[in-house]
Parts: sequence; C-alpha cells; structure tokens
Amino acid sequence: MDSFQKKTLVTARSLKYTYHVSRSGEVTDNCPALLFLHGFPDSAHLWTDVIANLGSVPNKIIIPDCLGYASTDKPEDTALYTYDGQAADLVDILGNENILDGAQTVLIGHDWGSALAQRTYLYHRELFRGIVLVNTGYIVPSADKFDLDAVNTLTEKLLGYPQFAYWELFTAPDAAEVINTRLDRMWQALHGDHDQWMKKLFCEKDGMRNFILGDENVPLRPYARGPKFRDHFMEQFSPEKGGFFGAFQMYKSTANNVQAEAFEKLPEVNLKIEVPILYFICRQDAVCLPELMMEPAKGMGLVPNLKEVVLDCAHWSPMEKPVEIATEIKAFLGTV
Repeated sequence: MDSFQKKTLVTARSLKYTYHVSRSGEVTDNCPALLFLHGFPDSAHLWTDVIANLGSVPNKIIIPDCLGYASTDKPEDTALYTYDGQAADLVDILGNENILDGAQTVLIGHDWGSALAQRTYLYHRELFRGIVLVNTGYIVPSADKFDLDAVNTLTEKLLGYPQFAYWELFTAPDAAEVINTRLDRMWQALHGDHDQWMKKLFCEKDGMRNFILGDENVPLRPYARGPKFRDHFMEQFSPEKGGFFGAFQMYKSTANNVQAEAFEKLPEVNLKIEVPILYFICRQDAVCLPELMMEPAKGMGLVPNLKEVVLDCAHWSPMEKPVEIATEIKAFLGTV
C-alpha cells in the first residue's frame, strides 16, 4: 500500500483515527468505495496482499487502523468500543472522504472487522450496497447477556471442544502483561503450521496461556515466515507502541456485556442484511465455524442475498489466500 495516502481524523467522539486511502479511484453509482476493516491482532497492513492482487480496480479504497490498533487511538474505556460507536467513527471517515451520498460503499471485514462491518451496515444501511465477510460470519446481534463459561460448556457439548477457550486469557487482567514481553511466542501461537494447531491453541483450556509462557516451538505457515507481516507485528505491538492492551478491548466489550447493553438501547434496528453478502469460509479455522455463525442467520432469513466461498486455509486468510480473496471480491463487485 505504498501508493496510498495516510490520513488522520478526529471523529465526533473525539477519537483520533489513522486511515489509508488510495490516491486514485472514483466513487460513482457504478463504482462504490471499498472500506476494508481488519480484526485481531492486526492493522490496515493486513490487507496489503489482497489490495495488491485487486490490481487496477477503479474503486476508491479506504483502510483504517481500527480503534485500539496501530496509529489509531487506544482508549482505556471499554465502553468506547461499542459497535454503534465505532460505526459512527467509520461514517465520519467516509464523510471526510465525501462518500455519504447514497449507498456508495462496500464493507469488507475480517475477524472482528467482519463483526464491525455487519453492525456498521445495520446502523447505517443507507450508506452501503454490499458486504464481504472474511472468516467471521453474520453473528446476529442480541441484547442477551454473554456468559463465556456457558458458551464454552455448550460448544464443548456440540463440537467436542470449548470454542472460545482462548478468551479466558484474552479477557484476563494480566493478558497484555503476559503477551507484551513474549511477542515472538504470540506470533507462533497465531500462525503455527501444525495439524489442528488452532484447535490445540485456541480451543483447549489454558492452551494459549501455556504455550505463550512455555518454550515449545512450532513451524510457521509460509506467509508468516518472512519479515513482511512479522516485522510489522513486532513493531506495532512493541512496548513503545502500547503493546496488546487496545487489541483485547473487543473481547472485553463482549465478555463484560458492554456490547449487549449498548444494543439494548437500539431495539428498532432491522437485523436483516438486504444487500449482497460474500462470505469466505475457511476450512482450517476451528473457531469461526459457519454452522454456529452463519447458519442461525440463514435459518432466520436474515441473509437472503448470500454467496459463500470455501477456502482451504486457517484464520488469517487475507495473508494466506490473498489471490483467491481478491479474485472473488472483484467478481462480487460486479454484482453490487
């Protein structure tokens, strides 16, 4: 993304965002802007290879560092990370780029960025004409209280393993302290190339904590072996840049029911996503399972314009399968 312009904006909520915008590109009825949203624990840099493989699309492209990451503010108040609040920040970015005249943007999100893309559409549906969800399917919003122990007990019965066991570390008071001085261990945990690695690390009680505090080494997936993504990760989460504190806020906002309480205030939200959706399912992702994330929405008739694409990769698909993702996105743009 060397050709992109880096900008900063202080939103209406007094939060400073950094975002990257293509120097060329237009926004018309036939050429919507593309708003890319990364997840945990990444930044705008996640999309580097996907953007490169999009080639010379005429669309304007906008890629923010989401709240809590990289050069964007990392507030300590978890209440600032609600979906509706972050959605308002993203709309401010679109306004700064003069893209608020009708449905002129396609949302593209990975991991927590996928969840944020869904919610941003629900709160501001008049601005968007399509959504791309990478790994994380449509999680139907609910004001019901979230209980991590109950979810892990239920998924252990359904799947044979506690789906969100790793949340026990990510929501713990010492999470950032554990990881900030062991970034190399965290990189291996995220990108290990080992049979059933995600299931072993993410979905076994204390699996993530024990690995990060231990000395076991595993081979890395090919995209994670070179410096392009690893060096950026090490710099972004260095102690001088604030470490992992901000990256855990989305987990805390859900586990502490900040999100549920915020949604309670918005009962009038229409939960149907009426625009076209492109959803990438990744076979080796033990956490983001379509049967638990997308099937409920399909059963409720909330995603009538859904296309699903299956990739043979793990969770960090924008790094692992950028060509395939870019190819499908370009085809999808022809449908919106």
